[in-house]
Amino acid sequence: MSTMRFIFSFSVVASVVMGVLAGCSDKDLQFTSANLNTTMREFVWGALDGSPEANEEEHSDRELVEPDVIRRSGDLLFILNQYRGLTIVDMAREELLSQTPVNGYPRDLYLVNDQAYVLVSYARNVSVENELIRVTYGSMLYVLDINDPTKITTRGTFGFDGDLVDSRMVGNTLYVVTSDYSWYEYSQDGTSADSETVSYGTTGATAINITTPENIYVADQLLFEGYGNLIYATENAIFTVSHDYGSGNSRIDYVDISDPKGKIMLRGSTIVPGYMADRFKMDAWQGSLRTVTNTWGQNRQTIVTVFDITNPDSLIQLGQTALESAEGDSLFATRFDGPRAYIVTYFNVDPLFIVDLTDPRNPYVAGELEVPGWSTHIETRGDRLIALGVDDSEGRRVMVSLFDVHDPAAPKRLDYVSFGDEWSWSSAYNDVKSLSIFDDILLIPVSGFNKEEDKPYNRLQFVSWQRDRLTVRGRVDVQSEIVRSFAYDNLFYGVTQEELAIIDGSDLSLPVVKNNLVLAENIIDVLLLENGAIVELLAPHGRQETVLRALSHPGGEEAGTFVLKNTELSQAFPWHNSIVLVTKAYGYEPEYSARYEISLVDFSDVFHPVEIGNWVADIEPLWGWGYWGGIYPAEGMFYRPYTNGYYSGNTAFLAGDFLVLHGGRSQSDWWRTRFEHIFAVLDLADPAAPHYLSLGTQNIEQVTAEGHLIYISSYDTLYSANSMQPRCAYFLQSLNPFDRTLGQRINVPGLIIHRVTGTNYAYFKDHQYNKDNTLATVLHSVILSDSRAALVDTVVLESDYQSFMPDEEKLYFVGMPYTVDETLDGDVSTSTTNDTDRDSNLSYHIGKYILTQEGMIELTAQKPVSTEWCTLLGAHANHLYLTVSGTVIAQYDFSGSNPELKALESTMSYPWKISFVDHTAYIPLGYSGVFIMNQ
Repeated sequence: MSTMRFIFSFSVVASVVMGVLAGCSDKDLQFTSANLNTTMREFVWGALDGSPEANEEEHSDRELVEPDVIRRSGDLLFILNQYRGLTIVDMAREELLSQTPVNGYPRDLYLVNDQAYVLVSYARNVSVENELIRVTYGSMLYVLDINDPTKITTRGTFGFDGDLVDSRMVGNTLYVVTSDYSWYEYSQDGTSADSETVSYGTTGATAINITTPENIYVADQLLFEGYGNLIYATENAIFTVSHDYGSGNSRIDYVDISDPKGKIMLRGSTIVPGYMADRFKMDAWQGSLRTVTNTWGQNRQTIVTVFDITNPDSLIQLGQTALESAEGDSLFATRFDGPRAYIVTYFNVDPLFIVDLTDPRNPYVAGELEVPGWSTHIETRGDRLIALGVDDSEGRRVMVSLFDVHDPAAPKRLDYVSFGDEWSWSSAYNDVKSLSIFDDILLIPVSGFNKEEDKPYNRLQFVSWQRDRLTVRGRVDVQSEIVRSFAYDNLFYGVTQEELAIIDGSDLSLPVVKNNLVLAENIIDVLLLENGAIVELLAPHGRQETVLRALSHPGGEEAGTFVLKNTELSQAFPWHNSIVLVTKAYGYEPEYSARYEISLVDFSDVFHPVEIGNWVADIEPLWGWGYWGGIYPAEGMFYRPYTNGYYSGNTAFLAGDFLVLHGGRSQSDWWRTRFEHIFAVLDLADPAAPHYLSLGTQNIEQVTAEGHLIYISSYDTLYSANSMQPRCAYFLQSLNPFDRTLGQRINVPGLIIHRVTGTNYAYFKDHQYNKDNTLATVLHSVILSDSRAALVDTVVLESDYQSFMPDEEKLYFVGMPYTVDETLDGDVSTSTTNDTDRDSNLSYHIGKYILTQEGMIELTAQKPVSTEWCTLLGAHANHLYLTVSGTVIAQYDFSGSNPELKALESTMSYPWKISFVDHTAYIPLGYSGVFIMNQ
């Protein structure tokens, strides 16, 4: 990455300024900047079986097994957890045995003898080529040895191009279907391909032979046109569906999997009108393939089509019918059962259609019933239908209906029950396997929001059912949405991503959670105390509480735990042997109120933490990281006003023994609303109430803590003769929380990044305009005094996106370089350029700046690292940590002039913070736990 060094003559810059707001004159200014706080620039807008695949009468010796995320083998329960990978529980001992993470999003789980087969979508393939980190995405199969459930080993992996669509296991062969979307170039001559034949991607089918665990191999692979996004399977065929957005039709391909050794062949294909929403819209029965599709548009139709599949090479349409009274309706639940199809559509009411498919050449509607609400899934039980759906009579509540369909010409709804608050939903709407149906009991997942308690809930609702009646029984609350539920050994079990709830249902009117095993916890931070203890901060979803859990030392056993109720944590800091917790509290009755609440929890005795202080700061918290919506003053222009009360950044800061909170109060006149910025200063060693300092209604853009001082960066807007170059002047003001004094507001070149400890030098980041109205990002070194800022050096950066990470006198960076050809609009006196290999310009670069004794900015190390998106995590002891493509962590050693890649790890969740204990990095991953890296 090359750099340019400039000495600016700011008199030229100031000459284009026509006027200044906030009483600031251009003659008083030493520094001005490109104003990025307004975009007033002219732009041109450029457990349930749930399987519909059981009707195929062409039986074979090979068993068809559908994918799932739980499996049971004796007393062992295998759970494919979204955050922690393959999780094994001993149900007899009610004990978590092991968790094995995987690379990507775990989707499908199969068990065969002592092997677990785990299919993962969005799997990352991480490699290093020519010192560049490469991250590609596809799908992956993990083959895991589960002979010892406490110690899982990986026997091998298989990679697949494209995203995982679905899978099936038939006999000793695992079939995997993937899809890869393709983008097509715009035609310069204005012609387009025939919409009947255009391909929007490719679909891949792979057969993996697992007959011999010691010799698992890919038996065959097949690639064909079309972006297949769902499948339906029998023992002999996989039907893939690809939607063509140009014609609005869908193509069905017949993939022959009848060879028990795994040979696969693409046979015939056919077209159906409209799109197919899920696999329940397709069914093979007695040599016919039946489909239900919904077309697009205001007058959309629901169409039933039947094909002859006895000759797989020629799929011939036998019959077709449209549901005339469903015109304009959206298609919801569909279920095939022998010679019938049960179809639910919805517009204002929920018609249940019964379609007679006895004669595949003449399908017809045998009966119809209109009921309120709509059904999302149907289960058949002889001449009864159990339907899960939505009761829209009062808001949106979860509903279960019971239908009598013994006379298809006169279907009846015998009973229905609804539960949940007025706005509730079920995880089974999207994943029907989370709904469980037994001979006389239904287990219904229900989620919603409780207005009285002001918090969300997740429940497992018990419902008894008989031939003509539904009865609502008891329910249990669980942590997060139900993924699966089942019965085993006189107990019921509810599986969520966070826990396994073990339920005593001996009294269905009052079921009780007798135990719950934690599967995943949301660890949001890891803090180090002076006594060597580690404190993990946990934020359980939906519980409005913060849990502080101590470890006596790094790698030690769990010590004490402290729970702070009715809070949603905003920020936390370690202070000596205590943890400072800052929360934002809001009230709405009888009128709106907002404030900060602070708690101090002492971990001097790590086994018995205790709250030793709490305070209230009576100022309105800043929302942070948000803006009001934009308005459109003229065609082709976009303006988003910067509202002071809703700025992006942290709002709490620890400076020595003082906590400083940034908030304020709104001031309303009849023509405008202004925000008064107020800082609350709290002495953590003093139980007295906070002190308050007002900075008025100035434009505060950034607040940072440096040592024992708080630095407040603000700006004044300047009028410019060039509407394409709005300008502003930045100012810096210090706040000493010890004596609550504010320093002089001095004009500075941009926003402060870091003040070097023990010196008067500081780094600043700024933006200036090039002559073509584009932006240049510049880095300044400045000498700060109480009354002025003196510019020492300036480097023009080759990246508008460039983030920095200070570590003592060092300043690390990451950015994507580009070539700067134009001179800055500020009169440039001198410049030097360090040329680099332009072939690496499409890569993110990392590097390190230091300040010389004279305050000059010196680039001491840099290198390209990846073409993927990179962000900085932290820096410590000459080591830089960054993320690549979101979930890959790279550690670089900057001890020499050429940064060396020391570690490269892929994680299941996105890292966002980092803490250091000696030479060990602790990286919280939310529900995926804490990732530990050593230097």
